[in-house]
Amino acid sequence: MPAQDLRQRLWPARLRAGFACALLFLLGLTNGRLDGGSSPSRADAQLRFLAGALDRGAAERMQGLFPEGYVFTWALFGAAAAQVAGTLPASDPRRDELLHEASGAIAHVLSPQGRAVFERQLSPSYGAFYTGWSLYLRSVVLRAGGADAVFDRALFESDCDRFTAALAASKTPFLPSYSGQAWPADTVAGMAGLAIRDRLLGPRHEATIARWLGDVRQRLDPATGAIPHAASFVDGTPEGGARGESLALMSLLLAEVDPVVSRQQYELLRKHFVAVAWGLPGVREYPRGSDGPPDIDSGPLVFGLGGPATTVAIGAARAHGDEQLAATLLDIGELVGMPFELWGSRRYVAGLLPVGDAFLVWARSAPLLPAQQPWAPLIPWWWRVPLHVLSLALAALIGWRGGLWPARRAATAHTGTMPATPEGP
Repeated sequence: MPAQDLRQRLWPARLRAGFACALLFLLGLTNGRLDGGSSPSRADAQLRFLAGALDRGAAERMQGLFPEGYVFTWALFGAAAAQVAGTLPASDPRRDELLHEASGAIAHVLSPQGRAVFERQLSPSYGAFYTGWSLYLRSVVLRAGGADAVFDRALFESDCDRFTAALAASKTPFLPSYSGQAWPADTVAGMAGLAIRDRLLGPRHEATIARWLGDVRQRLDPATGAIPHAASFVDGTPEGGARGESLALMSLLLAEVDPVVSRQQYELLRKHFVAVAWGLPGVREYPRGSDGPPDIDSGPLVFGLGGPATTVAIGAARAHGDEQLAATLLDIGELVGMPFELWGSRRYVAGLLPVGDAFLVWARSAPLLPAQQPWAPLIPWWWRVPLHVLSLALAALIGWRGGLWPARRAATAHTGTMPATPEGP
């Protein structure tokens, strides 16, 4: 056979082999993500991506998708930047860069654009979500930067006092975020801000925090004992029970307020929401034994597991010293999120949902606190094994069909085509 004809006949086999190599590379990359999600450098790489995305209008795009998209994206980015900065020595120039970005996030949250979608006539002004997250963001930046944190301290103190006054005048511990609507997690963010502020600057809101905790204990979800996802704006009675995403969020934030209450809520998160579905660990949006529809808070649900719930639970686990669960959930995030990193900038799901990247970097950079007592493992140690075995089987099949194994290569060299797979009898 002439050499030119042989080369032409070999092209299909070479294309198949190249495609098989690409699939094997992706398969190996996917398996590698199951065992390497906790690298500290990934948080900084995520922040680099988010900084550029926010400069290009990411927060404005998120506002078009979510009612609080602008503030949430900036607040989570700023809080994560502060958390990472807090781990760096004063001599590290990256610390100053991150504190500068965190201070910029505060400016965006406090801007007229940040307040635009919220109602000024509420108590507190602009509602619990806006006030709560703006207080939390400033307190976290203050903790990380100290004198290097650049924002209006007098305004911060005044906003703390107004938040306290709104709680004192309220018949419910869960202040409204919009007219006639209250979500407890929004008030919890403000309480975390007050608690951090008191530890840094001296006790000022201790009585408010103690009274608030007592009021919350009287308004728990009767089915699970957890703080409810939604509550009556009139008297704070639970509406609709507990949910995975908000309980994970509150467990993380409450670690700043009261270690006993936060541990109780985190234990309930583990008991009722952490699960394994079809071999994949995650956090359910609705308690075990019940199901509900997905919504803007839960995102899409896969076998009952929610992306936001699983993501935020990483931070909740770290805040309670549950290192094993935090690492497992982070590995799942690396697997499902299909991250891509280039030139020190890391994005997930192709960077299409920056608020999701912001949630993940905030959760993964949450301080890993010591556990009060060891946590019993919830996820079996061998959960990765079926995925690895399946991957090996797929790799063998891909290699065989792609002509990468010696027998197939020999057949290809002689005929220029792939031999047919034998049929059964």
